Amino acid sequence: MTGAPKDKAPAKPKSATAKAVNGKMANGNGNGNGNGQTLARYEIRLSGLGGQGILTMGKLLGQALAIGHGYYVTQTQSYGPEARGGASRADLVVSSEPISYPKTEYLDLLVALSQEAAASYYSYLKPRGALLIDADLVRQSPSSVALALPFTRLAREKVGVPQATNVVALGAVAYLLPFARIEAMRKSLKESLPEKICDANIKALNLGYQEAKKRLGEPIALPDPGEDDVQAARMDLTEIMTED
Repeated sequence: MTGAPKDKAPAKPKSATAKAVNGKMANGNGNGNGNGQTLARYEIRLSGLGGQGILTMGKLLGQALAIGHGYYVTQTQSYGPEARGGASRADLVVSSEPISYPKTEYLDLLVALSQEAAASYYSYLKPRGALLIDADLVRQSPSSVALALPFTRLAREKVGVPQATNVVALGAVAYLLPFARIEAMRKSLKESLPEKICDANIKALNLGYQEAKKRLGEPIALPDPGEDDVQAARMDLTEIMTED
């Protein structure tokens, strides 16, 4: 994100507790149904390297889905030292109902802005989950059906600010999520950023949205209830907790 503080880098990798609310931040509709789409549980992982603004991206997305759409949202995060290019990720669980377990278990959407992130986290994706990658930074995709855009190049060449890569990617996510509204994402940026850097970030968000609309086809289809036999295919919960 241009002009905004980069993700902080502690001495050791760290996992945070739920950062957004386990409970809807009300937008007035009072039903948790957001943009008219009912979600049983939808899991998102944003991932990359320290310094790419992954944690900021997670906060903006979580805020937009909770406040702007009225969903219940939880956010957890893990990050390593930025100076060493440590891994960074932000996980979100989105639902129309109160969330009983705040951490991701079985991903519906994985966004990977580095080769390491794509390789490390692809196995957590549902069989019909969607993988979105930076086309220039992830040269060996773990899936032949990955969705790809050159986020870093777009930020550098079209926005003029390489640090806006995360916001370009956020725009693409806003398009791909069928329950998200780009207007709520814009509002989240405007309310979170200083006025002097807002215009460049709104430009980056709109660019990501339009590029995704032009190049990536239709938004992601929501899974039908019971579509995946989660109990049979889901990773062992103790494995996830050990990772954190």
